[in-house]
Amino acid sequence: MSFNFFTFGGSQLWEDVFFYQKWRIQRHYHSKKYRLLDNWDIRRATGSFEDCRKAFVKFIDVYEIPRQQGELIILLHGLGETKNIFRPLWRKLTQEGYNVAAINYPSTRKSIHNIINQLDFFLNHCEDINKVSFITKGAGCLVLRSLIANTYGWQDKFRLNKIININPINCGSDLFDLMSRFKIFNFIFGPMLKECTPQAVRSISKLPSEINQALIFCDTLKSRLVQPIVNRFNSITINSEEKETDFSKQHIIIKNRKNNIFNNAKLIKSCINFISKGNFE
Repeated sequence: MSFNFFTFGGSQLWEDVFFYQKWRIQRHYHSKKYRLLDNWDIRRATGSFEDCRKAFVKFIDVYEIPRQQGELIILLHGLGETKNIFRPLWRKLTQEGYNVAAINYPSTRKSIHNIINQLDFFLNHCEDINKVSFITKGAGCLVLRSLIANTYGWQDKFRLNKIININPINCGSDLFDLMSRFKIFNFIFGPMLKECTPQAVRSISKLPSEINQALIFCDTLKSRLVQPIVNRFNSITINSEEKETDFSKQHIIIKNRKNNIFNNAKLIKSCINFISKGNFE
């Protein structure tokens, strides 16, 4: 017998493979078992993907789940993070009437190749939407670049609308390069750590220029703390991303003193303005 109970939403062990009106189906990265979570992260069913999908269809009538339509905004976190970092932004976008899916993927357990396989499955099972936009943070930009370059089926289903990259590491991270030299960090952060180094990201295709995209750089507590350490070991700094980035794209630099940058009101407002109007004003 299976009992419904509260979960923590997956964190680093579960990957989202289906989303509809805040309900999600997750797959355990190791056991490959599936579970259906409701909008409160309560487990409602387990078994195969089809078992959870059929259970969700029954709950549509029971809980009168409305049909979603229009655009889906997908949020992709960085290495070592979870979807929970997006909570302030997710709440505000939801209040504005958007369909928003903060995707959980086990960034410290899988390579970028395996993560895009998960996201490709996710997108191919999206229903009742006609376009998607992405907001990424940190290494999430590399995941998105790989996803768009290596998967095609879902791109025939709906239009790719806008992209916002927040604190992207499009040129690689000097901090991750430094960490990848030590076995303990490779064990903690998994194969994606080395894939985020400046040497590795050169092989990842850039985002298509025709997509309406923007860059947001926001100061973080981590960057202020680790900068002196990185400077001691490397001749370049973790802020070199700003120097090498193509600023012909729309961009903005935001001062910040919050621990989680998504608690910064200006950052949230900038994201909403760009998603709704295509600019930061």
